[in-house]
Amino acid sequence: MLRHFRSAVPVLAAWVLSLSSGAAPAATSFRNPLFAGGDPWITRVDGVYYYSASQCGVADVCIKHSRSLAGLAHAPWIGIWNHTDDKAPNAHDIWAPELHHIDGRWYVYYAADDGDNDHHRLYVLVADRPEGPYAEADTGLPHGALAEASGHWAIDPDVFTAADGKLYLTWSCTDHADSRFPQRICLARMRDPLHVAAPTVAISTPSESWETRGKPIQEGPVGYTRAGHTYITYSGSASWIPNDYAVGLLALAPDASPLDASAWRKSGPIFDHHGTVYGPGSVVFAPSPDGRQWWNLYHAIERLDCQPAYRCRDIRMQPMHFDAAGAPVLGVPAEAGVALPLPSGDQAQTHEP
Repeated sequence: MLRHFRSAVPVLAAWVLSLSSGAAPAATSFRNPLFAGGDPWITRVDGVYYYSASQCGVADVCIKHSRSLAGLAHAPWIGIWNHTDDKAPNAHDIWAPELHHIDGRWYVYYAADDGDNDHHRLYVLVADRPEGPYAEADTGLPHGALAEASGHWAIDPDVFTAADGKLYLTWSCTDHADSRFPQRICLARMRDPLHVAAPTVAISTPSESWETRGKPIQEGPVGYTRAGHTYITYSGSASWIPNDYAVGLLALAPDASPLDASAWRKSGPIFDHHGTVYGPGSVVFAPSPDGRQWWNLYHAIERLDCQPAYRCRDIRMQPMHFDAAGAPVLGVPAEAGVALPLPSGDQAQTHEP
């Protein structure tokens, strides 16, 4: 007992000293949820985490940034773009903006419409700095519209580099000009960050029980390459029903073309409701500040009486890892209010760039 007491003395003394100097002990944990919101997106550039969203209260599209993952909870919103014409085809229902840093420039890919969901299409903004100013990109179409070959209803664009080293666009699509179900996962190669090359290929359709709860839906795709393999995560089932949302995974066969729909293998759910965490989805992965861990950011709800359910979403995060082939291993969503250790190397409460 004496040996253990002596080993604790330096720690106790440091804690007392921090109190006497007016400094609070450094935080070692955090609790979910981080903040209200849905459809999280995060990217890390030069040690700074950038989080993008719509409907944040200060602009149509916003970002927040921090050198700490946990610090995003306290980082202020920065408005980076507002529409200027209420009658424009991209003026309303601005959904799931993703901020990407490609070849030294900053791009925001998003879906929007003219006030009618049946008219949802894909758009892109561009800037030289993460805080803007952003402009509708010169894609060759009005308002920075992204022209993909089908011309069908489209939401949730994501760009990523596949294992073949080429840039691809993936999104949630239908086989119609309007929003008739099912919603599927589409893919096309990009000539550059502003132009989509033909063809558009539907690589997956909702067919499993966990992706047809309420309606047959696959949405929120996020592509990435790890260990030489190409993957796309996505959310399945209806977002407006409290306990429906779940996460699936598409894995591309080694050395196959991403445009070969038969080369993609579906598995899931890899993340689903658990305990009082309902409707987890829209996963996106980020490294810890020191690069020693990986973390899963996602949205979820903890109420079953919210209609529509997506209005009660909040943003959460928890550790995850990848298996030997690079596939994500997400476990089960942690209950809200449970203390979780901070990400490795994280200094919470910091959001300075």
